[in-house]
Amino acid sequence: MSALSDEAMAIIHELALYELLAPYGTARLVGSVALDLIVKRDIDLHLLVATPNLYALIDPIYHTLLDDPDIREVRISDYRREGGLKIGIDAYPGPTGPWEIDLWVTDRVEDTGFALVEWLACELTPEYRAVIMAIKQALHQQGRLRDGISKRVYLAVLEAGVRSVQEFTQWEQQSKG
Repeated sequence: MSALSDEAMAIIHELALYELLAPYGTARLVGSVALDLIVKRDIDLHLLVATPNLYALIDPIYHTLLDDPDIREVRISDYRREGGLKIGIDAYPGPTGPWEIDLWVTDRVEDTGFALVEWLACELTPEYRAVIMAIKQALHQQGRLRDGISKRVYLAVLEAGVRSVQEFTQWEQQSKG
């Protein structure tokens, strides 16, 4: 596990995020922290709940987070057309710098990252990890490592044989067309 993964896990523990989310459903770590493929400080947790009334459900979560003295702002984004709501903390202080924390809340398992993380955890080889990290680092330097692009990188590398940022850009353009 990398130093950034250790730092992310310490933040999750410090904020007691699993304990906070447990009464509402099944919470799992997804994304780059779950896979130890961190390029930027970003923690993603997905919460699968049993009710479609997501706003009522997230209200106590939102208020608990705002009560933390190290959290200055909590943002709620409506992505119900995409299957859920997102609770976002844009700048939680960590030892190496601020972390973004996103809590995705949905009542549909297919809209979580659970299956993707399980699949990737089984498929990632050291070669795939090195290629993914190189592409993500290049995208981060270009300011493009946002809006779910990491998932597209994972799929491009494992399913389409992409091995460079140039190949990834070409793959993305072909995928859109």
